[in-house]
Amino acid sequence: MSFIFFDTETTGLHAGFDQIVQFAAIRTDNDLNETDRFELRSRIDPNVVPDVQAMLANGLSIEALTDQHLATHYQMMRDLNERLVSWSPAIFVGYNSIRFDEEFLRHALYRTLHPPYLTSLHGNGRNDVMSLALACSASGDNALRVQLKDSGDPSFRLHDIAAANGIAVLKAHDAMFDTQTALELCRLVKKLSPDLWRRFVRFSNKASVADFVTSGEPFVLTEFYGNRAYHTPVVFVANEPDQPNGMLCLSLVKPVEELASMSDEQLARWLLSPPRPIRRVRSNAGPTMMPLWEASEEFFVGASCEELEDRAARIVEDEGIKTRIERVFAENRAQYPEPAHVEEMLYTKFSSRNDATLCDRFHSAPWSERREIAQSFEDERLKELALRICYFECRSSLAPEVVQAMDIHLAHRLMSTDAQPPSVEQALRQVEAGRADFENDPNAAALLKGYVSFLAERRTKISKFLEAQ
Repeated sequence: MSFIFFDTETTGLHAGFDQIVQFAAIRTDNDLNETDRFELRSRIDPNVVPDVQAMLANGLSIEALTDQHLATHYQMMRDLNERLVSWSPAIFVGYNSIRFDEEFLRHALYRTLHPPYLTSLHGNGRNDVMSLALACSASGDNALRVQLKDSGDPSFRLHDIAAANGIAVLKAHDAMFDTQTALELCRLVKKLSPDLWRRFVRFSNKASVADFVTSGEPFVLTEFYGNRAYHTPVVFVANEPDQPNGMLCLSLVKPVEELASMSDEQLARWLLSPPRPIRRVRSNAGPTMMPLWEASEEFFVGASCEELEDRAARIVEDEGIKTRIERVFAENRAQYPEPAHVEEMLYTKFSSRNDATLCDRFHSAPWSERREIAQSFEDERLKELALRICYFECRSSLAPEVVQAMDIHLAHRLMSTDAQPPSVEQALRQVEAGRADFENDPNAAALLKGYVSFLAERRTKISKFLEAQ
């Protein structure tokens, strides 16, 4: 199996409203020998307002982000999708990628009418090098070395842990250099802890995760909060409602008799109390797990391995307990409001096969035909996204009145004072609020000066445009 190491640089932290501006990937063979690499960049879309903290972190000036010689975001994603599909099947890995880079990749594919779950399609798997590093650091004799912050807490920033273990850090916050650093870190872990590496590779495959979790055997689930490892002996009880890749596992901290004696109200209160005894395991998110019999006794919450195995067996055999836990959990789980903007609607539903075919037609058709294709989508989200692509990429393909309406909508969006999406007004306030922190840094001051000029000029143009309407 090949590996694809990748990293992104973005305009901010919100996967829906912000944008990938640099994407880098390195493909390796099964032994982590490099076989290919590529790097792509894009300029920002007209509706994207970069976050000043992201600009200062990655060192990209507003001139670089608006360089008209660069590809548009849509053009970059067309190339990116084609290249990654051609490299599949593979295991996709990055540092903190499951929570960050993967989310940006999924949302970018979705916003440009490509299948968003690319890293889970075509026989691909995915995992996170940060979880591997955290697990290795807590694994004992062959642990990675970890730097401590001034607070005394461990630092698992990629460049800190690389430097602590003798891995050269060439340049921080550059997608290709970060990709190379993550690859070197994996080579080191593979050498230090081959058993841990094998589990990492095994659980990059969601079918392997599902088989392991649903086997009925108890196991230790390791999760990371605040860069610290927390180990919980659990057993599978049910699939998560409305989540095809979600599985619910129950902590073995309580004897079965105690669970059976609880009323529904008591059970609900216990299930919702921290540390929550129901642990969610996603088969497509590379969880860190090991069989109970392989785990250290310090993970056993005050019980023996035999006691935990007995509790697990009794829960597995008791369909009534499992059904009741599933029902009470479903009745009391948190409900989230529906997203207001199309950029945030990736996870609201799956598109139809017919719409997937229309997406392919849309990408290959002349611009003069794409507006008509856009109107043919069954999925209203795709209609809006397709129209936006036409507007950004080829305004002349749209009727003048459509362009005018979209110009007005974009202008109001960029001048909004609402919390989301980011606007010119919000960005100016953000810069002013943090200006004092960067006055003594010449590089930061230069970036801020250019960014403020860009924002002020854009605000003036938008105001004049809206006044003329």
